[in-house]
Amino acid sequence: MIRIFVFSYSGDAAEAVACVRCVRMAVPYASVTVVDDAASPVQEDTAAALRSIGADYVQSSWDRQGNLRGPACIRGMLSEMCREAEDDDIVVKIDCDTALLDDGWLRWMDAHPACPMYASGDFVAGAWRIYGCLYALRGWMARRLYREMDWTLLDDLAPEDVTIGREVLARVPATVCRIEEPWRQRSPWSEWTAWCWPSRTASAESYAARFAMVTTGSPRQDHQPASERARVMHLLADARAAMLQDGVTREDDEAVDWGGLMAACRGDAGALHTPCPE
Repeated sequence: MIRIFVFSYSGDAAEAVACVRCVRMAVPYASVTVVDDAASPVQEDTAAALRSIGADYVQSSWDRQGNLRGPACIRGMLSEMCREAEDDDIVVKIDCDTALLDDGWLRWMDAHPACPMYASGDFVAGAWRIYGCLYALRGWMARRLYREMDWTLLDDLAPEDVTIGREVLARVPATVCRIEEPWRQRSPWSEWTAWCWPSRTASAESYAARFAMVTTGSPRQDHQPASERARVMHLLADARAAMLQDGVTREDDEAVDWGGLMAACRGDAGALHTPCPE
């Protein structure tokens, strides 16, 4: 079973609804739980909207230290994720500002039971650094982390994503995990990316045709309010829904502007339709 968890608070209520909409479309067979912050919860109408599109809505009382930081937060997140999970289940954490558009990577993980973690990350100074916008753990791995981690050794503001990624890789070799580098010039094959806010021609259709995951949490321009994140996510959902209705898959060459993508990879594109280069 695939169990997907979204950790929300009042400040990203609109994004949470957009996120769950995308998840329910991409992985309709998964259970979806929104774990809201009881100290700063979404409004009741948002909670009702989340329930109406198929999510379970619960609240947590552990301290999140702002943006999912610290031992109490990390322990609370793992507790929520592995509470009902069987060892072979896949538990997924996704940020509210991230649009999941395709389930191919989850189907791959389900078909490879030896894989304990599927995530996005970068190889920095000889070690992998895992990003928190989206990652998946086997139920047994989430439970093992919850049971074995020494919470007294964690910094009070330890970030959840870096910590969980590091703790997984301290227990199993990276070679048995699958870690995707984000889409860019050196990894043009990647299906994981960030919305390019500076682009004047960014298209939800081109992103939906090419990528399985798009985070809108990348830095915006000064004139772009936070509310733009939810709007873009709904545009991505609309584009993906149109593809599904027309029977177009992401792998269909006709659905992808390969020339534009390759120009972006080479750095020849003046205004990228896809992620900004580093």
